[in-house]
Amino acid sequence: MILILKRISHSTLVPDIEVFILPALKGGLFAKSGHLEKISIQMLRAANCEAAEFNALVRIEPDAAAKRVIKQLNRKPLNGKPINIAEYYLRLRDNDRRGSGQKPLTDRRRKDRRRSDLQLTDITAERKTLANSQTIKGWETDITL
Repeated sequence: MILILKRISHSTLVPDIEVFILPALKGGLFAKSGHLEKISIQMLRAANCEAAEFNALVRIEPDAAAKRVIKQLNRKPLNGKPINIAEYYLRLRDNDRRGSGQKPLTDRRRKDRRRSDLQLTDITAERKTLANSQTIKGWETDITL
């Protein structure tokens, strides 16, 4: 089962997600333990805006362990920010009535709620570990006591 971790912090790394999820994957007396198969971090950015949203997709097997992760970790903080965890559903364009040639149904909404012009970028490779360019320089003096 694929889970989506919605609106994670921009500084979240793949090891942070592993450490966050692994305790919930442990099996109990009657529950099977699960395992992580894949983690990917994605950045959503609107074409007309500099702000970005970060989401993570996590594949967990078996499905019972994934449901246990949702139940235990939903609304819990990851890197200081509470996140929502839900099952990820793959949406197909063929099932979307907006793009089809069918006669449109009466739609009472004034405006479509979906955001247009979103750019989806997979940034998993950049988030495997901390970048080496992040160094902290302190006082360059020798202190003796």
